[in-house]
Order: sequence, then structure tokens, then C-alpha cells
Amino acid sequence: MLLFGGVSFAVAEGEDPYAEPSPEYLRQFAAHGAKAFVLERYDAEGKLAARSVERLEGQVEIDGPVHRTIAGKKIALRGLTACPSETVVYNRVQTWSCTEAARDYTEAVYNKRASVILCKTLLLAPADGQTMPASCFVLVGGNGEPFKTVNDDDSMVFLGLAVIGRTQDGRSRRPDLEASQSLSRSIGFQNAN
Repeated sequence: MLLFGGVSFAVAEGEDPYAEPSPEYLRQFAAHGAKAFVLERYDAEGKLAARSVERLEGQVEIDGPVHRTIAGKKIALRGLTACPSETVVYNRVQTWSCTEAARDYTEAVYNKRASVILCKTLLLAPADGQTMPASCFVLVGGNGEPFKTVNDDDSMVFLGLAVIGRTQDGRSRRPDLEASQSLSRSIGFQNAN
């Protein structure tokens, strides 16, 4: 049992270092009137090794399409490379710089709509100031709007603001996002020149 701001919640069974969490899973960390930041650390076997939950004071800093600073922790979206093109189609019809489109989208999600931010990493003990590779998920909704999980990694790829990195031998670093990248390219979000 964990305690956050006077609210207790049970640790869920079957946590997964890669899977998108359900809104119900994220809602267990929500605290009335406060935004929560949850960091889950997984070991090499994919088992949850540690979880921290804290009240998020201040804004999430959007340092670029794949870089965030959340509660003083520097995070890079796992396996992604920022801005495959200088300009992108944003809001379905407008041409924006890739960096500004990413900032506009993520500011709205993280700083205006989020009630819970969950980041998952395989890095058990980062050095001070080290950027941590992670996948981040945001709970939005409430106040009459249905709760929904926003998958930040998937959103950046789908919107053409990031691409999946490749290993030296050409393998995908994020096979789970290949369908989103393919759909993004077919719609033409990237290379809006």
C-alpha cells in the first residue's frame, strides 16, 4: 500500500515496462486538487523494482520534442529521435516548425490537462543530472470529460514530431510504435515544405 497526500492505493498486479496503462490504473495515483508525478523503474527482467509518487509543483518543462524535465528529472522519450523534418503539418492544416508544434502540443497535455503523469524507465539508478530514457503517459479528463491515457511517445511519432531510432544494424528501437509512424507518413504530417 502506498500513500500520497493522504490518499492510499494498492499496487496493481502485472505492471509492464512498455505497455500503455489504462486510465483506471493512472487514476489510482490522482490526488484531488494536485497533479501527481509517478516514476516507475523496471529491472532487466521487466519487473517493477521501484515506484515513486510525488505531488508535482510547477510546470513540466518541454525541452524539445523528445525531452522533458519533470519534477527536476530530465527525461528523453525512449528510442525516439526529434524532428525528422524542420516543418510539420499541425492542427491538420497549418505548417509549423517541428519544435514549436511539439511545444504547443505537449504544453497543453502536460501543463493544462494532466492530472497524473507516469514515466516508466529501465534505468534503476541514474547519476545526478543524467537524462533518463523513459516512456511517459498522461491522464487527462475529468470535470465531465471522460478519462483518457495520452501516450506521449506515440503522440510524438504519430504527429511527425519524432521518429523511431534505429540500432547500428537497422533494427527498430520501438517496434511498438511502427504502425503509428507508418500512419503518420501516409497522412503526410512530416515534411510540410
